[in-house]
Amino acid sequence: METAQLATLEKSDSAIQAEAEKILKEISGLSAKILEIHKSIQKRSEDLTRKEEAFARCNDEKNKQREELTKLKAELDQRQTDLDKTGSALTDKERDLELRELDARSGFAAQNDKALRELKNEIAELESKRNEIRRDIHQAEQQAHDDEAKRLAKLMEREAEIAAKERSYQQDQCRLDIEWKELKRRETVIRKEALHEAELELKRHDEARQRTEARLEKAYQDLRDAEEQLEQYRELSESLAGRPAQELLHELAACKQKINQLENQLTNNQDDDLHAKNEELRQICDAQRSKLADIESDLAEAKAELHRLRLGVTDKQNLEKEKQALEKNNRILSSRLDNLGKTVDDLTQSHQAEKPFPQMSWMDSASRNDWSKDRQATELNLSEQDVPNLKQFAIELQHRIAQAEDKTPLYFRLEDIQLLIAGLAMSQLHIFQGISGTGKTSLAKAFAKAVGGQCTDIAVQAGWRDRDDLLGHYNAFEKRFYERDCLQGLYKAGTEFYRDRCNIILLDEMNLSRPEQYFAEFLSALEKNDPRERLISLSERPLPNAPVRLMEGRKICIPENVWFVGTANHDETTNEFADKTYDRAHVMTLPRHETSFEIEEKSRVSYTFKSLMARFDDAITQNEDEVRELLEDLTTGPLTNILRDRFDLGWGNRFEKQALRFIPVFMATGRRKEDALDYLLASRVFRRGKVTGRYDVDIKDLEAIEDVLTNIWKKWSSEPRRSLELLAKDRIRKERNI
Repeated sequence: METAQLATLEKSDSAIQAEAEKILKEISGLSAKILEIHKSIQKRSEDLTRKEEAFARCNDEKNKQREELTKLKAELDQRQTDLDKTGSALTDKERDLELRELDARSGFAAQNDKALRELKNEIAELESKRNEIRRDIHQAEQQAHDDEAKRLAKLMEREAEIAAKERSYQQDQCRLDIEWKELKRRETVIRKEALHEAELELKRHDEARQRTEARLEKAYQDLRDAEEQLEQYRELSESLAGRPAQELLHELAACKQKINQLENQLTNNQDDDLHAKNEELRQICDAQRSKLADIESDLAEAKAELHRLRLGVTDKQNLEKEKQALEKNNRILSSRLDNLGKTVDDLTQSHQAEKPFPQMSWMDSASRNDWSKDRQATELNLSEQDVPNLKQFAIELQHRIAQAEDKTPLYFRLEDIQLLIAGLAMSQLHIFQGISGTGKTSLAKAFAKAVGGQCTDIAVQAGWRDRDDLLGHYNAFEKRFYERDCLQGLYKAGTEFYRDRCNIILLDEMNLSRPEQYFAEFLSALEKNDPRERLISLSERPLPNAPVRLMEGRKICIPENVWFVGTANHDETTNEFADKTYDRAHVMTLPRHETSFEIEEKSRVSYTFKSLMARFDDAITQNEDEVRELLEDLTTGPLTNILRDRFDLGWGNRFEKQALRFIPVFMATGRRKEDALDYLLASRVFRRGKVTGRYDVDIKDLEAIEDVLTNIWKKWSSEPRRSLELLAKDRIRKERNI
């Protein structure tokens, strides 16, 4: 039996090996196909190389033809010059003949007339020849121009064909790479599945072997039991001494019958005695139960009567006590009501004499020591200094932000710091977005500490609907305005000690509520060109004893040295920003901080707001002409036509205004203008909802945008990385939906 099982196991192992070899052969075949595909790709690459060489030869021929046309044009110009000289000589001859005619009017009139007519005919013939030559020259130039246009058209067609083939080659390459990865993945999966199947099969064979061994062991055990029973049977046969088994069975049955009869007789005798005693006890129990029921009935009636008597006495006592208590409470309430009326009158009179904005009024009169003592304003003790050139400022700011928190270093890329500085010049509203943990809140707070400014941290709530949730509200009864942190932060930025510092108002989780509702007045005010007109109304009428910096006693002006920074997560608990918010804000998407750097220790200082604005103005003035030329090329090029015709979009005044401030400052921090333009296009034009993420846009429209952007960036020998990434992601999304 064991030999048969081992043979079965060997056959199953050989079957598994055969299946594994079959799978490996299939994998080898797939690898051979992949190698063939790679060879075909290499062949296509060589074909493209030959076509590019042919294209270069065509360019050389075109250059030669241009040189021939230039020579022909020079010859035609020389012939034109000769004709002009001939005409001038003929004009001189005509003038001489006229003089001779005047000298000899008499006697030679007929001859002179004849000679003059012949001369005029000759002049006319020469002029007609000159006109013919000019027509020939014009036709030759036109023919050369047409030939050149045809050659250029053919050349452009060839370039388009080569570009299309290059795109096709790239798509084929991407598809083959994907297929190669898929084949690798399938090979790994098949290998793992084959190994897993082999392991399972071996496990099943091991289990079968164990079951067979168990059955064999059981058979051995049964054999041993049978041998033992046989031995017992032999011993029994010896003890019977030859008596038959049937006789023994009859004797055993007779004994059992006699035992049963004796047990039944004993049971009957005991049951009779117990039954009689049980009947006597049952009768006694019934009599006792009847007596107990009568006693319980009498007891229940007595308890009910006692309860009724007790309730009557208790109710009367409780009513007397309640009456006394109510009379006492009535006297106490009357006394307290009189005192409360007096207190309300006193409070009303005292509040009418107090200031409606206690915190803001305190700021008007507070000294530097008051700020340091009552508000722990340690930044006021820092030494003030001017902002250096923006390139150096960006590097210093990166290290100052990194060490802004005492225990936790903050590693932000220099590119992000440069974008932040350019954004400060562009807009007073910033949106930091990205996945959780990228340091959106930390960057805003660390920037304020790094520049020696103040950050007012505000946690936006999900139920905010209007500006009162952000600024506070006026209580007409108490004659007091409940000033929230945002209002205090705005007013603080205009005080004596903070007007030349950079101030941040941080709206944490800004899109938990819709900023287009609670932040609507700020969005409108920040659009006004004159900073003095950026006013927010706090009440409908002027308030008495209002702080000195409120306009008309009821309006607060948004200072220029305040930036609103909103952090945003995008999940099921938040709202999407509307276009009016995105278009007015500087949007930064912060990545994860995967690299660190060596932090240079720097002492804390306070950079002045005026010097920062001066650096911005210097950068704008220095790079203005170059940026205007850049915007002129962009807005008058083919990208404008595609956006207008296929996406119904155009360039607005806001985009130009933001670009004229963002791009020059970004260049002054040490970056290139094309990178700044790419960032603006990605965050302003190609963001989701405008160009990407639209259901009415197909893949051809996105490819047209990609081609135009690639052609525009060719002259800079770079590529619009951010914009192309957005377009590629949207194109892939549409391809998967198809």
